[in-house]
Formats: sequence, C-alpha cells, structure tokens
Amino acid sequence: MNAKVALTAVLLLFVVAAVGVTIVRVGSGNTAEEPAAPENTQTTAQAANEEAAAPEEMPKDYVVVYMFHGNVRCPTCLKIEATTKEVLEASFRDELLQRKIVTKEINYESVENKGYITKYDLIAPTVVLARVHDGEETTYKNLMEVWQLVGDPQQFHTFMTEQIQSLLNDEAT
Repeated sequence: MNAKVALTAVLLLFVVAAVGVTIVRVGSGNTAEEPAAPENTQTTAQAANEEAAAPEEMPKDYVVVYMFHGNVRCPTCLKIEATTKEVLEASFRDELLQRKIVTKEINYESVENKGYITKYDLIAPTVVLARVHDGEETTYKNLMEVWQLVGDPQQFHTFMTEQIQSLLNDEAT
C-alpha cells in the first residue's frame, strides 16, 4: 500500500510541476517566438512600394498584389506570402521597379481593414490581384487556389505568374 501512495504522490507532483511550467511560460510570454527579421534586407517589391508612396508618381495603369493575412499567421499563410514574393522577385522585377506592380500586405481582421472582406470576398488569408486602369480599380481576382498550390512551388509559381501576367496584359479594362 505504501508503494501505491508513493507512486500516486510522485505522479501528482509531476502533474503539478507540468502545470506550473505551463503557467510560467504563458505568463511570461515565452511561447514559440518568430525569428527576428534580418536588418537591412529589402526586397524589390518593398523598395518600389516605398518609392510609390507619392501618388503623383504612380502610373495610371498597374496591378496591386494584396497579401491578406489575419491577426494570427500560420506557417502555411507565411509560406503563401513568401512564395508570392519569390514569384514577384523572379518574374516581375522590372514591373515592380516601374511600379506596374505594387504589393500590399494587409491584416484584414484589423478594424480599419474590415471593408476588404466584402470588397474582395475574403474568407481566409489569401492573395488578391486588382487591376487599376486610369487610376480606378476595374477588376480583381481572389486567388484562393494558392492554398492548394502552396505545397508545390513550381505549380504555385506557374499559376501566380499566369494570373499576374493576365492582368498586366489586360490594358482595355
């Protein structure tokens, strides 16, 4: 009987210790942290968008690549965003520099951005392409297919390139 009581006491002590460690971690914020971004690493898209801050310098016709995310960014969401940026850098570097393509990362769950949910039919983090002609948005594409393609970088790249190119070529819209 003493062995049974001792084993119960040890197991109970283990449970209390585990709960204590969990409380300390959550309370101090020591959960899994995102790695710090390296300093002074700016993509062509980021540099072009900073230069595009002055509206008088924007061309009349361009494509906006919106990368919508929520308050919490899962690994798949981050992969979609990173792969989209890779496609832009690899296939549309000149268009980014000429501001024929502009990128925007937007948290659609923020109060000030709630209008995007209905405007672009958002149901989850995604990539949306919007065509601007003569300063007015004329059409958009919600590319929810990125969720199915994110596991295959080549298919993702091909799909994204075709979608962006189709809006760039659509000058009549």
